[in-house]
Amino acid sequence: MDAVFMTSWTVPFPGREHKALEFGVEAVEFWSKQAADGRCTEPEWFFFPEGVGHFLVKGDRVALEEILDSDEGRHMLRRGVLLMQDWKYALGDTGSAAERFMADYGAELASI
Repeated sequence: MDAVFMTSWTVPFPGREHKALEFGVEAVEFWSKQAADGRCTEPEWFFFPEGVGHFLVKGDRVALEEILDSDEGRHMLRRGVLLMQDWKYALGDTGSAAERFMADYGAELASI
């Protein structure tokens, strides 16, 4: 696994709290199905006292890109934007890809 998909948010938009909870259930079901199909890890949730939440899965970059580019994946991203304040998401490097990133970054820095 060389990639991680991560989202972060603060609180639901006022009046959308119930839909936000439903969205959380939908997200777990969606990503758990992807995990059961061997396309990523089981989803992990992180909640912090100041009200910030994070959600992540790890997998191969190509598989995660395919999931996110699917109709269901795009649906999930749109719902997050519409329901959660400060919604952000990113596909990043992990494992050996993160090591390559840091090595490449260090080499580039040394060339400046």
